[in-house]
Amino acid sequence: ATELDSNDLQFTSGNGSAQTGGAWSTSALSTANSFQVTFSFSLRNPTSGGTMADGIAFAFQNQGTNALGTGGGYLGFANLGAVGSVVQTWSNNRAGLVTTGDPYSAKAAPANLGTAQLVLGTETVTYNAATQSLAMAGTLNVDGTLYDISDAANVNLASTLGSTAYFGFTGADFTGQADQRITSFGMSPVPLPAAAWLMLSGLGGLGVIARKRKAA
Repeated sequence: ATELDSNDLQFTSGNGSAQTGGAWSTSALSTANSFQVTFSFSLRNPTSGGTMADGIAFAFQNQGTNALGTGGGYLGFANLGAVGSVVQTWSNNRAGLVTTGDPYSAKAAPANLGTAQLVLGTETVTYNAATQSLAMAGTLNVDGTLYDISDAANVNLASTLGSTAYFGFTGADFTGQADQRITSFGMSPVPLPAAAWLMLSGLGGLGVIARKRKAA
């Protein structure tokens, strides 16, 4: 991933080559605590036609700050044993929570995202440690039409990932037809001491290690 001058965090650039990228918190958080994450993203097809690939994911994982899963339709999310949310484009068209580590297990998206020119989204993902539940309130603006992608699932992060987990984002593009970005981020309560954060102002102070985009 690359932090742009606009302070967006870009995972794939749509330059015609297959890419996979990720960015993770610099320190792990306790899975015994409840928390809420809010972020916005932009998925743009830089061409005048074709199908936009392949999507992005928000994830909790215990593989560390160098983790990067399988690319293409697996979004850099698969094979991390991760829990989170995904937005798949191309012909897969899925948008929702994932508790199995497999992005293809998410529910179907409410519109054809692959044929869109611009998809703008916001998500608020909330984990309740007491009830062991994950909830997502989210919307997608698909070429000007707004859709609700709210979702809910039961998952025990402590038993699934262990006592701590890293959080962050991944994105992948197998065909080189997507500019994929995280445009804002916030988390409460802030789970890390101030010294553990890299201050990226455009991401609301997200402390991340941005793994360079990897061409397939």
